[in-house]
Amino acid sequence: MALPSTNEVEITIENHKKIWLYGEPFSGKTHLASLAPKPILELNTDGNIKHYTMPRIPITDTKEGRQTIPAWEVFKNAVDDLEAGSDFETIVLDLTEDIYDHCRKYMCNKRGWEHESDDSFKAYDIVRSEFLRVIRKLVNLPYNIILISHQDISKDITKRSGDKVTKISPNIADKIANKLAGMVDIVIRCIKDNDHYVLSTKTSDVIFGGGRLTGLKAVDVPNCWESIDAMYATVTAQKPTETHETTEVDEVPTTTADDAVDANDEVMEKLKEALENTEEPKRRTRRTRN
Repeated sequence: MALPSTNEVEITIENHKKIWLYGEPFSGKTHLASLAPKPILELNTDGNIKHYTMPRIPITDTKEGRQTIPAWEVFKNAVDDLEAGSDFETIVLDLTEDIYDHCRKYMCNKRGWEHESDDSFKAYDIVRSEFLRVIRKLVNLPYNIILISHQDISKDITKRSGDKVTKISPNIADKIANKLAGMVDIVIRCIKDNDHYVLSTKTSDVIFGGGRLTGLKAVDVPNCWESIDAMYATVTAQKPTETHETTEVDEVPTTTADDAVDANDEVMEKLKEALENTEEPKRRTRRTRN
């Protein structure tokens, strides 16, 4: 295999967006996905799809004659078909934790387990590896990929001070959540506060989140696809702060680190200003108090 050249490669992360959305029911997750570049295909396990016009493949046990095809095989077949090529631009997986449960049931039936605890030394790893293998295959396909999960607030964390605080995270096991977060560009929490729908990239010891979009600050922005585009625009706003070229002695960088930060701020502030002036009140968000 020939090695690549030593030249830096251009950042192309914005070509296909890989996003994981999570939040409480009715917080705008599927609605946001429906605003993504069309045409959109939804691999759906959730009943709320009936309220949207997106083409969909129901991920459920399917009857073909006398034979029942398990939901996990239905999902894998859909991923294989997408890998072969399609006219779709965006693939939505709704809900991710339901797909994992289908995988778990399939692998337990295949191995003769009633539950993973029947073979606790390796069963959990086998199920998790099978699930992540197929999800990784999906995420690596040349489409915009949107994973959707419900929010889990049932877990408490004890701080060093002894105080207990509620952990906010996707409704899936931590080991799987950490792997999925590493596959996508960004994890976004969808929040509904009265009539305000917000996308939050803020993260902390108790709020699950994060991402690889260089230069993106933790923000709360309106729930709309323009907000997603603005987040990805911060990637293109980042420019190299130094050069390894030595042939042009007088050449200096035209963009500094401060310029990149300013560009990021300008993108987000213009977005907030434009969307806060919209006529649709449900797309507005409250200003954050300092």
